[in-house]
This record gives sequence, structure tokens and C-alpha cells, in this order.
Amino acid sequence: MNNTISSVCLPKIHTYNLEDQRVIVTIKNNRYNFEPQTLFSLAARKNKKRRFLFVSNVLGKHVPVDPVVSLLAGAALAAQFLSQIHGVDHVDTQAIMQALKSNKDPKKVYETVIERSLVPLPEETLFIGFAETATGLGHATFSLFDKAHYLHTTREQIPLLESVLNFDEDHSHAVNHRCYPLDSELLKIAKTIVLVDDEITTGNTALNIIRAIHCEFPKTNYVVLSLLDWRTAEDRDNFRILEQQLDITIQTVSLLAGEIAVNGDPINDQTDQFNHTVGSTLFSGAPIFPEARYLDITDVIAVSSEDSTGYKNVSPYLKLTGRFGLSSSDNLKLLPLARQIGQELGNDRRGMKTLCLGTGEFMYFPMLVSAYMGSGVSYHSTTRSPIYSFAKPEYAIQNGFAYQSSDELSIANYVYNVPVEYYDEVYVFLERDVSHERLIPMLTTFRKLGIPRWVLVIGSTLKKHGKEVAGW
Repeated sequence: MNNTISSVCLPKIHTYNLEDQRVIVTIKNNRYNFEPQTLFSLAARKNKKRRFLFVSNVLGKHVPVDPVVSLLAGAALAAQFLSQIHGVDHVDTQAIMQALKSNKDPKKVYETVIERSLVPLPEETLFIGFAETATGLGHATFSLFDKAHYLHTTREQIPLLESVLNFDEDHSHAVNHRCYPLDSELLKIAKTIVLVDDEITTGNTALNIIRAIHCEFPKTNYVVLSLLDWRTAEDRDNFRILEQQLDITIQTVSLLAGEIAVNGDPINDQTDQFNHTVGSTLFSGAPIFPEARYLDITDVIAVSSEDSTGYKNVSPYLKLTGRFGLSSSDNLKLLPLARQIGQELGNDRRGMKTLCLGTGEFMYFPMLVSAYMGSGVSYHSTTRSPIYSFAKPEYAIQNGFAYQSSDELSIANYVYNVPVEYYDEVYVFLERDVSHERLIPMLTTFRKLGIPRWVLVIGSTLKKHGKEVAGW
């Protein structure tokens, strides 16, 4: 993939060649002078509605990063939100932005940020992170504030609870979003709703959720936060039209904004859904048999999930993820817990190069734990997003592996950018215990990565905490 810069002054134009597609990016707003490659790369996407994808280099989803970098990305959005919406400059703004740009001493900067008192907001504010990609980013952004709540959308089905908010992500491979706040007042008491996503291309997902919220819990103030904003003039007009229709205000905040144009034809998808290196060779083989570490976390929600076949996972959910709603005071318990667990897992490490993998929507807590596991740790997450992989310079997805999701066997999950035989060990973070049988597709696929040591870190289980189970 070639990337050429045609101008030294704003707007700057960058061209990305994705096989038979060409994506032209015009950057128009870049307040902190980020180099594009600091924040994103591009890849060809297996989706008929949108054939390309902006792959974040700071999010900790598709690309392995220092986990602290992902935490600072949320802090950067929080600082930008404070400045643009409330006219207040966070004292660490420049340090945060510089650490993101240079990757120099990110841990030191992050520790300075979180040691400060939470920033009080002038009114009750609810931050909502979009599943699955922005669950961690939304949580990291919210974590800097007082007088705030956090909730992330989910694709999970939880029959014992009622989803109070349902909306679609039109361009996605998994369009349905649900919200299960335990406190029914959460959406009622918030004066401002802040929607957090890694990037907005048209903004239609944000408009869909605003309509859904306004139908049941009408507000006057909405804010859309994103690392990247690529809306066209027409897309921005759609925001103004909805403002007028509903008599509301929608403000947008991003680290970088511009417009995109796409030329050429998409790649013809002829790959299998499961059990292959994406875009490469078919594999077979026995699963790996990992070690297991059960976390002693007792703050759980005793509800089960159900897949499309009626299969129920009865292991409880963790309460601290934000899936069921989280207050600023609740969130204060999270950092010391993550630090303690991170240090314990750091002592459990045996290698110098360690990969920590979040799974699906379970991103923020593994990210926070990973930040305290010592040096030489990289973090990212498995995903539902199907993307083409090509081992070419500057292309975002160098390799990828597909397998059946343990939560829903009809759905493919993917892990990208894991070099074969590179890491000494991998810690895979699961929010809830899963039967060994349903993990076999993942474990069989992971064998192909050629990594000698695998450890499952399990947040919640019906089994006694702290005990390893025979057979792992």
C-alpha cells in the first residue's frame, strides 16, 4: 500500500491504495498535529456496505499496542471534550497528546493523569461506548470524570434483563445494539449524553442511537466523541436536520477530522468463514491446552446469556465492565483492583515478549490489567470484524486468523496482527468462564500462532475462585 502526501499545508491529502481500491483522505482539522499513521492505517474490509476500514493504531483492537497508549487515547478524547464542550483545559493535555505522538514515557504520563482528582462535570453526564470496538475507549474517556456514568452497548442477548435501548449500526457486520443498565434511572437522570466511538464515517450510527434515546428518554444535549471524523458536508447536514426535528443540540468532538473519497472496485471475497488464515492457507490440528487463572472478583451480575440456538452460558457477568452501567464512584474501585491483578499476573509471566488479548467487548479491564504486568507487554483484542490481510508495507492488517465464537458458534471471531512464533506467551482474558468444548475452535486456531505458552485469565465463574480446573 502506498501513502503519498500531496500538501504540506492544511488541508492535507493522503492516498491509500488497498489492492483495487483507492481511499483518498483529506485532513481538514488536526488541532494537535497528529501524523495520520500515529492514529490510523487502512485496510480492505469484508463488508458489502462498506469495503474499507480505518484501523486504529491507538485503540488496542486490531493492532497490538502498549496498553497504556490505549488508555491515553481515552484521556486525549476526555481532554478534547473538556476543552471544546466545557471551555476548560485539562492540565495534562499537552503531555497526553505528546505521549500519544511520540510513545515516550506513556506510563509516566498516564500515572500523572490518574493521580489527579476526577474532573467534576457541571451536570449529570452519561457516556455511552459503542460495542464492540469502542467499549474500552468509552470507558477510558469516562474514567477521568466525576458526576458521570458509563454504559456500553452490547450484542449479547441476556433474557433475564430487558434492553431499554435498541438501535442498529447500519454499515456493520453485526448491526443490532442493546443496552442493559441495571439502574432504570440511568438514562433518565442524565442531562447530557456523550456517545463515544473510535471513528465516524457518516455518523448514521450516532443518529440512530440519538433517535432511540430521544424516543424513550428525551434530552436536549448530545455530544459525539470520536478519534476520527470523516463526515461529508451532507453527513453534517443530517446532524443539523435531526437537531431541528427533535429540538436538540448535537456537538461533535474528534482528535482529527476530514473527508474521504473512494475509487475503484472492492476485492472479490472468496475465502472461507472459519478455520483459515484470513486470505491465506487452510489449517487443521489439535487445540492447545492452556493454563488457567481464575480472578477473585466477587462483584458480579448473576444473569446468563443465550445464543441463537438457545444455548445458555450461566456464568455470571462482571459488574465492573460498564455493560450494566457504572458510576464515577463505582469506577474508583477499578484501578486498585486492576493494579493488584496486573502485578500478580506480572509475577506469573515467564517470557520477555508477552501478548495480552482482550476478547470481543471485554476490552477495558484487560487493557488496564495489562498496563501493570510489566515491560514487554503488548495488548489488543479479538474482534467480529472481517478484514482482508496482506503482508505488505504500511497495510494495516498483516495477518489474521478466524474461528468460531465461543459465545455464538454461528459467528466468526478474528485475531489480527499476531506474528507467528513471535511472542513468548499469551494471556487471553475472558470475562466469563466458558466450557472447554466451546473454546476448542479458538484454541485450535491459536495453535497455528506457534506461541509456546498460553494462559486463560477468567474473570467470573461458577467454580470456586482461584482454583484451576482439571483438563485445562
